[in-house]
Amino acid sequence: MNVKIARTLTTAAAAAAVTALGFAVSASADPALINGTYAVRGGDDGAMVTASSSCPAAVNGCTANLRSTLGWTSVATFTDGRWNFTVTKPNGVVCDDGSYAAVRIAYSVDAATMTGTVTADSNGDCPGGQITQAPFQLIKVG
Repeated sequence: MNVKIARTLTTAAAAAAVTALGFAVSASADPALINGTYAVRGGDDGAMVTASSSCPAAVNGCTANLRSTLGWTSVATFTDGRWNFTVTKPNGVVCDDGSYAAVRIAYSVDAATMTGTVTADSNGDCPGGQITQAPFQLIKVG
């Protein structure tokens, strides 16, 4: 009878240790670096983005160089679990007066899920626009 109790307690202690270790590992795991090639879903649908970072881990202040198949480049900065970057498209919109203006698009991506938001002014630098925000995702393909 004592052997049965001892085995039960040992099994319970081992299970608790594994559970605690699992929480410790997941709590201390570093967020993902943004290295590789990603397909964009939302925002610039159909675009591919190649990212490269020389940081040893994703920590505040880490940066990654981004290059899109649509021709834009940017630098993403890691801050509080998110990769943030801005893309400027010169002459990206035609204003009401017929002139061209730049469009600045801000992206914020959760490092764990690679989902985030894209924010832009509907009129770019032309007067009278509205700030819009939409979801998007980076899907690792290489």
